[in-house]
Amino acid sequence: MSDLLISAIGFGLVTASILALAAVGFTLQAGITNIVNLAYGSMLTAAAFAAYIGESLFRLNIWLALVFGALILGLIAVVVNRVFVIPFVKRGAGHFNMMLVTFAVGIILEYIVVAVYGESFYALTGVPESPVIIGQIILTQAEVAIIILSVVAMLATHALLRYTKLGKAMRAMADDKELARGTGINVDLVTDITWFISGFLGGLAGVALGMDAGSFNELVGANFLLVVVAAAVLGGSGKPYGAMIGALAIGVFMEASTVWLPSEYKEIVALAILVATVLIRPQGLLGGRGRAVVMR
Repeated sequence: MSDLLISAIGFGLVTASILALAAVGFTLQAGITNIVNLAYGSMLTAAAFAAYIGESLFRLNIWLALVFGALILGLIAVVVNRVFVIPFVKRGAGHFNMMLVTFAVGIILEYIVVAVYGESFYALTGVPESPVIIGQIILTQAEVAIIILSVVAMLATHALLRYTKLGKAMRAMADDKELARGTGINVDLVTDITWFISGFLGGLAGVALGMDAGSFNELVGANFLLVVVAAAVLGGSGKPYGAMIGALAIGVFMEASTVWLPSEYKEIVALAILVATVLIRPQGLLGGRGRAVVMR
């Protein structure tokens, strides 16, 4: 049992790494723009298929294909903001209406993928599968790379938000968008950059998810969205640090649960954590009483 649990924790770290990329991108965008993007799951799918295009059509190796998929999704995120979000925001659409808009955008993206690729499963062929032994944990080279990638991305996100002018502008917008505009911050530009960064992190997560799963279809990202939301809520809405902690907790608990439960039930663990968090501590682990803000 202990060997199985240790192995499950190893896989949990991989899941947590993918989840951290997605959850930080999701909560960063929500915290700064105050828009809950329910298209995020379908956007992860789009990134996986973009990487597939990069690998199969442009003959990119797996790591360049991963970056290609993330960049494409960053651009898609900016387009979603410009074409679908901004027009409704300017018309005074409320939070619930914007959630419906992004939900509809997610369905549109999903059906675009189905129209082009059908409902078949696809795989990235260049994923390195050689084993890496770390104590009692056996992972593949790709899984170790995903963990390292996530750590680097989290450190880069922290440095951006904490030590750069752009990061200060993003934090100011998270506090008060109109006050930030009044101090001379180009709110529209910062919003575009925020959507791009959110999309880029989500793109890394979507491609990594496809790599780790071995194959993917048009539903891979949508099926992962609940887990992303659970991690974001557990950590505290609008708090990237919280999303990192929430991702680590949920990723490890999900995989550890497979020691006692069938693997197809592990998403129920994420749902149970989500419900418990809403009931017991709705502001999340790092949430305070006020409005959620970005890294301090």
